[in-house]
Amino acid sequence: MPLAQIYIGPGRSHDEKRALIEKVTQAITDALGPLKQPVWVIVNEVPLEDWGVGGKPIRPPAG
Repeated sequence: MPLAQIYIGPGRSHDEKRALIEKVTQAITDALGPLKQPVWVIVNEVPLEDWGVGGKPIRPPAG
């Protein structure tokens, strides 16, 4: 079973996440062709203070 795990910052609506899941599923199906098992997509919302780039946090913790 193909599994895509996507990390995004918070604040996206249910409809935006649903559209993301649909498009990722379609992209995997387009790339791999017909599949015997369904595509799984996991969307992980991570607070921006838990992200870092280049050894530095994107946003310092609140407070």
